[in-house]
Amino acid sequence: MTSRSAWRWCALAGLATLTISVMFGRVPGLVACGDTGGAGPIIALELVRSAADVAALFGSEPCTSRLIAAQREALWLDMLGFIPAYLTFLLSAVAALRRASLGLIMALFSAITFAGAFDFIEGLILFKLLGNLPGDQRTFTGLFWTVRPKFALLAASELMIALILWRGAPVAKIAAGVIGAGGVVALVHLLRAPHDPAMMRGHAVAWGALLVTAAIGSVRPAVPGLPERRLMAAAKP
Repeated sequence: MTSRSAWRWCALAGLATLTISVMFGRVPGLVACGDTGGAGPIIALELVRSAADVAALFGSEPCTSRLIAAQREALWLDMLGFIPAYLTFLLSAVAALRRASLGLIMALFSAITFAGAFDFIEGLILFKLLGNLPGDQRTFTGLFWTVRPKFALLAASELMIALILWRGAPVAKIAAGVIGAGGVVALVHLLRAPHDPAMMRGHAVAWGALLVTAAIGSVRPAVPGLPERRLMAAAKP
């Protein structure tokens, strides 16, 4: 796969990721029944740590049943659409930037792959929780050790992509700054205030900048990659 074709796959998968993320907001009834601490209903469910958190999110009937049905629909959309789309998006970027340091590329590939694995496991745990509200401590512990590592690995992958892009042309350095800033914001809020909407905005900013980078790379693949002299050297036998 050439860099141009990898960037094209990245751009297409990025558009699919963006489209599916908009679809979450159109799931009927996906509105929290109580206080979420600022997080959206999906993120609030992922971050629950106790039966009290669940009770605050799902409230009482008839809101409870409505929200359970909506969360299930959102979970199916997540597992069958959003996760495959964003994994393709990020892994295509890895393929496009594969001429960077082998160690860094392998670390980036591993971070993205493990994040996706954690996300799928998280989905299974959430399906179990929705079928057995308000849940038990084992379920909450499972969520903690899948949700937090997932978000941490995604932030780390954004920082590594930014580091690779920083070695490229000036326009790539601009993208690197935006992607890196988004990753830092997401990671800081994960550690300090995961319910703050700024955490997800950080990821959104980073992925948005990567989508723009992919669009540029689809036309001029050398621009967001390594400096041209490095590309020419790598092409020599």
